[in-house]
Amino acid sequence: MSRTSPLHTGFTLLEILVAVMIAATLLLSADMVFEQLADSRDKDASSALARDDTQNAGALVQRWVRQIDISPEAGPTHESSNFGGDSAQMRFTSWCISAGGWECECGISLRAVLDSSGVALQAESSSGDSARVRLRGSTIALRYLMDANNGGHWVNSWPIGPTVPIAIGVVSRSDTVVYRVGARG
Repeated sequence: MSRTSPLHTGFTLLEILVAVMIAATLLLSADMVFEQLADSRDKDASSALARDDTQNAGALVQRWVRQIDISPEAGPTHESSNFGGDSAQMRFTSWCISAGGWECECGISLRAVLDSSGVALQAESSSGDSARVRLRGSTIALRYLMDANNGGHWVNSWPIGPTVPIAIGVVSRSDTVVYRVGARG
């Protein structure tokens, strides 16, 4: 009778080490892919938040400019509502949303600012709201539309008083944003 050898059912130490190395390589590769996906998700979320902030800030400034109030009656600060500005800043009275959801008269200041993240239009209200509209370019200037005929006549400053321009322009070398004053047309 011939004797057959029993089947070898175990693994050698070398085979186990190779399997562990392959598994470790796969786990490291999967970890790197998940880290890249998480970084990509975080970057997308932060850029979406930045876009939302810019859009919301632009909408708030647009709302304030559309609701400029130049009524001759004294407001809450016991001053008449006047508009005035130059190429770097402007001040006017508008209507802001109060804590209870009602509109109340408030003072608004808009100014061109330059900081580490670039140029922006900084808007602040006397009620505590603020907005920052980021613009492309290295400098910005405010302009005021005096007359819309024949392509428009823009000026660099507006005298303080009870009149307002037709529109306000925020001009940079590569971008222009125009805010229409009031609910015209």
